[in-house]
Amino acid sequence: MSLVYIFAASPFEAQPVRKIANSTAARGSGSAPLRCGPNEVRLITGGMGPRSAQSKAEVALGLTSETSASPKPDAVLVIGLCGGLTASLPEGRIVAYTDCLSTDTAKPPLRCSRSITDSLVSLLASSSILCDRVAGVTSPRIATTRDERLSLARCGAAVVNMESYSIVEAASSADVPAMVLRVVSDSLDRDLPDFNRALNDAGALDGRKALKVALRSPLQTAKLLAANRRAMQHLSKALEIMLPAQFFA
Repeated sequence: MSLVYIFAASPFEAQPVRKIANSTAARGSGSAPLRCGPNEVRLITGGMGPRSAQSKAEVALGLTSETSASPKPDAVLVIGLCGGLTASLPEGRIVAYTDCLSTDTAKPPLRCSRSITDSLVSLLASSSILCDRVAGVTSPRIATTRDERLSLARCGAAVVNMESYSIVEAASSADVPAMVLRVVSDSLDRDLPDFNRALNDAGALDGRKALKVALRSPLQTAKLLAANRRAMQHLSKALEIMLPAQFFA
């Protein structure tokens, strides 16, 4: 049996884990343990953006004075949506990170656990689920246009998200192996509403401002939400296979 800390930026992205664990616990901070096959899972949600993700991860992994006594996990898993930076990654494609990059050029690339990632990709392949190994870049802003995504791709990344680097960095500081499993929800050519206008000082979405942005672009917003739901269905299938598996230790 392994203890796995799973990080998801939103309750929406965390929902598959709760469903697999067949539990309604961990709705708020996600502190209650869940069971996925032989593995015990602690689900940590609500950390959108690099700063929030860093804060959540450091507390969960015992790197701050705010941390309560908790057992050290055998592994850290980051899950959720990501944006594609290359035409070779269609919406709905599952990706496992080999490396985490940051738009902060002062931060070095971080390597995800090779052994866990290789085991995961092989496991998914045996169930006919394609999973690409990619480098992912973490940005404090949402890439809403093709030009913005192509600019991000110049660092060598194939996908973009807003949290993974911060969490993997905290896991490295805590000496815990980490991996990132995400699904492409918006492809290179999909234009998004400019939700950057709704980001607060901490880099997370302000609900009221986000609603205003959505109302200004109702069609784009509806298409984005539909794409997100389709993408999470693909990720759910992958998680159903991997979470009960015994390769985290």
